Amino acid sequence: MLKLCDCGQTMKLELRRLVYKRRTFISHVPVYACQHCPTYELMPLVKPDLLDYLNSLDGDKHQTRISFADIYEPVSILQDVLASYSGSIEEFQRCYKEAFEDRVNMLLDLYRFAKASNDTAWMDEIKARLEKVNAFLQLKMESSDFCAS
Repeated sequence: MLKLCDCGQTMKLELRRLVYKRRTFISHVPVYACQHCPTYELMPLVKPDLLDYLNSLDGDKHQTRISFADIYEPVSILQDVLASYSGSIEEFQRCYKEAFEDRVNMLLDLYRFAKASNDTAWMDEIKARLEKVNAFLQLKMESSDFCAS
């Protein structure tokens, strides 16, 4: 998943640490980062959820350190894939697809159980999780597009 920067150079998808209001440190945030200038931008898929999280912190005056992977399931899966693969582009693509498909299957199993239990709140939560994980599954990525940090 490559993107072009305004400077004309390639931007790659990386997991970075973001600082919000000098008191909140969020690691493992997927951003597109230019390889030649200091430009970076948040990955569009994660932006709404990251903004929701940041808005929930507005009244909090304490310093916070958190991994985005702890609060956003697709990034947790992505982080695991990046930590475990160490080979070719094909291996990365296989690991990525397998990890996200496994999570979709697990969530579908949970959904069936929630439905059998007539737990509509749980079903709604699982549907939301499925949508987010499936959106990442639909992305076409190559190992050269990532830099784990």
